[in-house]
Amino acid sequence: MAHPSCLIIGGTGFVGSTIAKAAVERGWNVTAIGRETYERVKGWQFDFVINANGNASRFRANQDPQFDFEASVLSVYRSLFDFRYDVYGLISTVDVYNEPSCEESTAEDTWIDTETLAPYGMHKRLAELLVMQHCPRWHVFRLAQMVGDGLKKGPIYDLLHRKPLWITADSRLHYMNTQNVARVVLNVMECQAASNIYNVCGRGNVEFRQVIELLAAGPSSVAPSPGERQTYRIQTNKIEQLYAMPDSWDEVSTFVDHALRGTDQVG
Repeated sequence: MAHPSCLIIGGTGFVGSTIAKAAVERGWNVTAIGRETYERVKGWQFDFVINANGNASRFRANQDPQFDFEASVLSVYRSLFDFRYDVYGLISTVDVYNEPSCEESTAEDTWIDTETLAPYGMHKRLAELLVMQHCPRWHVFRLAQMVGDGLKKGPIYDLLHRKPLWITADSRLHYMNTQNVARVVLNVMECQAASNIYNVCGRGNVEFRQVIELLAAGPSSVAPSPGERQTYRIQTNKIEQLYAMPDSWDEVSTFVDHALRGTDQVG
């Protein structure tokens, strides 16, 4: 397909802006919108729609489920009918899995019990189901922790900016730079004809204590965290059959190194 047209909803956000930039670099005809510009392009037709909008804060979702439902479910539902398109891509989360700490339970075809999910994961899953039901061709991208230009939240941001940590040092997370996320998302949208779900995250997980040590803080100088222990072990076999995925440790160590040298924007 030569110079496809692409609408990126949430195209000014952390993930969406990187996808938009990468799509422009490929020569795509990109329209990136946020809340303020949504109505201006309503009814337009595109080859691709990529929805990177919605609430990205697990904490806020669980504190205010009504807000999260409106931001992550209703907004997606409206977008399915507000535009015309050939393929719809949804940026989702690995928090839709009931047991994200168990690798055997995070294959993309794993059955998900929405009743036992916290609001954040449940609402993202509902959005996925709406896309699958109403779009003739679709792709769902389940992301984990990310780093990259414009990072404004998350445990690495908190650590870099000396903010309180909300996870424990023994938490284990996957990381992926938004530039690599964009590469994979665009490749799938352009090249994969069959509708599908993909876990898009770095290979393997990283103990957060290693990130603390990477920043030369050292475990002894970091106060014990009263926060939540988070453990993710996400399968990446499916996406790796199509595209090479980076290692989580390589992604986070490169980002931190650039941030400390002042060559990466972290906020």
